[in-house]
Amino acid sequence: MDALAFDALLETEQAALSRLARRLVWDGEEARDLVQASLADAYEKRHLLRDAKAGPAWLRRILVSRAMGHLRRRRVWGVIRESLNGGSPLEPSPEERFEGVERWRALGRAVRALPAKQATAFTLRYLEGLDLDSIAESMGIGRGTVRIHLYRALKKLKAEQALEGETS
Repeated sequence: MDALAFDALLETEQAALSRLARRLVWDGEEARDLVQASLADAYEKRHLLRDAKAGPAWLRRILVSRAMGHLRRRRVWGVIRESLNGGSPLEPSPEERFEGVERWRALGRAVRALPAKQATAFTLRYLEGLDLDSIAESMGIGRGTVRIHLYRALKKLKAEQALEGETS
């Protein structure tokens, strides 16, 4: 892929990547950092992208991979921080200031408490609206494994009463 085509791909996909990152980590600053790091990774590996049509999924896969690592590290540090000083809650985002603030916060807490792969699958499916095949490709796992992660995530979120209504 030449430099112009790559730049056009980044220009087209940056807003979607930012939205996805925000929904994966539930924090605006962390999301911006993840997008920037993912775009830097993509730039370094741009020579590996042969088909421009695969570009959006390829960028999503890079972002999801980075986000999953970030979520795992954040969970470990969160446990350490809480054990040392009681921890402090994350600052509310602009979305949390709109209608349904408490419900949005409850969903965010519940999603953050999920294992990284379940949280990622849930976010890609129900917040980003991707189909199972796209999720599988983004996460680098099989379609059946995606279904298992979604089932487990939904089961936990419903048990926590973070979800109301139909989520199929």
